[in-house]
Amino acid sequence: MIGISMAFLAGRFHATPWGHHVNEGVVEYPPSLWRLLRSLVATFHRARPEGVDAEQLTRIVSALAAAPPAYRLPQAATAHTRHYDAANGGTKFFDTFVALDPKAAIIWLWKDAELDAADRAALASLLESLGTFGRAESWCEATLLDDAQALAYLSGEASTHGADGAEWSTPLDADDSLAGREPVRVLMPDSTGAELMDALLDETAAMRKRRQLDPPGSRWLTYTRPLDLLTPRRTKVSRPTQTKKVTVARFALDSNVLPLVQDTLPFCETVRWAILKIRKAMPDAPFSEVLAGKEADKKTPLKDHAHAHYLATDENGDGRIDHITVYAARGFGPHDLEALGRLHELYRHGETHKVFAILVGHGGVEDFRERKPIGEQGVAALLQPSRRWRSVTPFVLPRFATRGAGKRARPRDTPEAQLRREARVRGLPEIISVKPTPGYQAEWRPLVRWLEFETRRFNGSTGYGVAGFEIEFAERASAPLSLGFGSHFGLGLFMALPDAT
Repeated sequence: MIGISMAFLAGRFHATPWGHHVNEGVVEYPPSLWRLLRSLVATFHRARPEGVDAEQLTRIVSALAAAPPAYRLPQAATAHTRHYDAANGGTKFFDTFVALDPKAAIIWLWKDAELDAADRAALASLLESLGTFGRAESWCEATLLDDAQALAYLSGEASTHGADGAEWSTPLDADDSLAGREPVRVLMPDSTGAELMDALLDETAAMRKRRQLDPPGSRWLTYTRPLDLLTPRRTKVSRPTQTKKVTVARFALDSNVLPLVQDTLPFCETVRWAILKIRKAMPDAPFSEVLAGKEADKKTPLKDHAHAHYLATDENGDGRIDHITVYAARGFGPHDLEALGRLHELYRHGETHKVFAILVGHGGVEDFRERKPIGEQGVAALLQPSRRWRSVTPFVLPRFATRGAGKRARPRDTPEAQLRREARVRGLPEIISVKPTPGYQAEWRPLVRWLEFETRRFNGSTGYGVAGFEIEFAERASAPLSLGFGSHFGLGLFMALPDAT
């Protein structure tokens, strides 16, 4: 027995059945054995998996072509996107695909097919190297099932996650009833051995040039599938129970033009607005104090600094923001994590280029600490505890700076004094050394002075001056570290430096 499990990582299977035009909106479900065999041959010639030779490939293809497989098909739906090809005369076309649970798998089963151990290992290697099935955007993960797994699917004892309602699709026999089912044509091989290999290597362009409708060495076989197999069904999303406290969510950014580091404040506010908009649109989701930084009345600001900090960083040293880290000491709830996971695009007022956000992970601070030595850029420097820290965005003074004069003057409230007070309020260790710095120095860019940074919030509020420091604590301070006005929106951010030896 031979069994293959194939899951589509993006939840999409893009493939137009042979003989149909893409704009007909027809999908191939079940997928044709002819497509699978051509994919295995292409994988052999392009990926060159280790331990597979041409003779083994011929034996594998012949074994799979000897009899039509049975399919176990998860419940799915059809969907499409519309495209306009301006480069080719304004052609309009549909991209129709099968939408299914990414964790569900299509099961192919050949009950009477056999391969020896070496050929099974070669087939497993080919499937591991497959990568895509159908068009290039159909990312797949294909694996060879052992006999026990295949028998479990055949007997109904096994199921794929999220594939409730999965049904078997088999060739139509003369005595079969079509009650509740529909016929569907599937392209199958009609030969084996060298003849089949030659047919599989025949290019589609060459067939079209010969005006040949069907590939040589192939035949059409009628299968049946349930009438409602591709009917969309509403399902209630079950949120998993959160067992570990999540305090950090990390995003990598991509755009034709990434924002400059001096635009940290407005960009971080844009990120906050985008996440809150997603959160607000979620049905039955309570107000999030953590993400909004407001109490339940939606007006009173939280004062414990345990709510979300939106921190922008330049981690490749080019002077542009390439990562966003959302940190909240009190932790994110399930609805918060769902909203963070839905953040994909950011629109900035007055900018023509969208910024795409890719969630790279979430967890605790310790999950993102790197073991390599601390540098001046990078996640290790942002989230690693240290005694020594350096400003990468300006420390914006929360109060007007005074120098003090005369006997009755107020105590001096210089930028350094305000920095020390902010550290005490946050419960940080005592600062034993403070050294002013002129600005942010990217690795490959000129110095960006602190005055060049935007420090006015969208609501019009601003601080009372800017400064930057290199500081040292008496003990290691926890990370991340941001102080002063706008510290929840990327200002006053410090990066860890290596501790002095």
